[in-house]
Amino acid sequence: MKRFLTLEKYLAENNFLQEAADFHLKLEKDLSEVKPLDLPPREKILDLVKAEKIPLLQQEKFQTQILDAAEKFLSDIPRRLMESLLRQENLSVKKICAESELNETLTRKRFWTAIDKLVPAELKNLEREDWQENYCPICGRRPVMAQLKKFNDGRARWLSCGGCHTLWNWKRLGCPYCGNENLERIHILEADAKIRLDVCDECHAYLKTYCDEDEENIYLNDWTTLHLDLLAEEKNLHKCGAVELE
Repeated sequence: MKRFLTLEKYLAENNFLQEAADFHLKLEKDLSEVKPLDLPPREKILDLVKAEKIPLLQQEKFQTQILDAAEKFLSDIPRRLMESLLRQENLSVKKICAESELNETLTRKRFWTAIDKLVPAELKNLEREDWQENYCPICGRRPVMAQLKKFNDGRARWLSCGGCHTLWNWKRLGCPYCGNENLERIHILEADAKIRLDVCDECHAYLKTYCDEDEENIYLNDWTTLHLDLLAEEKNLHKCGAVELE
């Protein structure tokens, strides 16, 4: 309920977003019966992921389990297409969508919304000692956003997955896409009190960074700041990690 109340507040302030909001709310309604999977305890899952350095849903056992569950709610999406979506085989996804006459963007969004709901909440917030890679420990996607949170006397950076909505603590400086750590080749393009664009001059990618503590708002602040995406596009920068843009 908190998510929808927050969304209503956004719409009151930004009524031009109503069409996009209607789409998100319809997805939530259509998949409202999807419940989290019954998985092993968090500690066991994290030990397994750290030991293998393979994201949970890229491991065959759990991949099969989550696809079996998703299939019950997405029966119109071919199993082989869901397999390609989960493995992020983008050329295969495009081909199967075309063959099946499915809208690729809508299919991607529906699939990852279901995956988000199937992943238990206790797996979606990882500390630095749990995971130190630049890709999501649960599904393997690249981050779509970052969030700065208070930590000791400063702030720590958390990366945010656009697919399963996992947050994981990552180093404060550096590009999470190409690994560039030369601060002379990283700059802020646009900033206000709550959100900014961190730009890498090496790979020409940008990362929206949310500068507030409220985790409920981080994903809302992605699609409600489309003007920043347009600004970045005008400067020939590209966005990574968004399920709709692959």
